[in-house]
Amino acid sequence: MAEGFIEISKTDIENVENALKVNADYKLQNTKFNTKTFEKGQDIVLVQYVANVENELVFNTKEENGKYYISDTFDLFMDNIINGNVSRDVFQSVSAYFHDVIENQDKDFEDEKEELINFLLLTEDYDEQRLIEDLDPSKIRKDYENDYNMIYSDESLNRVQKSLALKELVHMSICQVVNELDLFFTRPYDLTPEENAEKNRQEQKALENELQLS
Repeated sequence: MAEGFIEISKTDIENVENALKVNADYKLQNTKFNTKTFEKGQDIVLVQYVANVENELVFNTKEENGKYYISDTFDLFMDNIINGNVSRDVFQSVSAYFHDVIENQDKDFEDEKEELINFLLLTEDYDEQRLIEDLDPSKIRKDYENDYNMIYSDESLNRVQKSLALKELVHMSICQVVNELDLFFTRPYDLTPEENAEKNRQEQKALENELQLS
């Protein structure tokens, strides 16, 4: 088996195919998710929707000796596709809490924090003490202040790069609390057109650098 692929069973292919018919977080863009696609070695393109942001995900497929293989990165997404939108609800709840805490400096948020922790413990397997620490309003605000000072003191960055970098750090903090690997591949939901364009430019430059090194 070529490096970069993982084996996927026929049952899992069927489970993902059925889940994609009802899962609003993922939509097939170009082909069907079935064994025929694997037998033809076609790429599967999924559009992932997280907090009103669309992310295009491309997976290579192949079939060898009656076994089916897909890009190993698909392993990060399969459980979420099959199990539905629990991760999306968790992400949106944590994201809303973080932004409210940052934007409302004078509010204590103790009731909101307790409600969110109870919700997270009911929906996912989280460590309660870790949540108490990570969702502490004073910690969130202090981290934001430190990130802000670090970024806005960097004279090598322009205005758009600074605002993008700050939003990305907040986004990463949220993803760390939610602890879903596929969310780390997403962008902040509140990027402006200028920030999206800058992010596209950065990703294109990173891709070109990677191709030069390979």
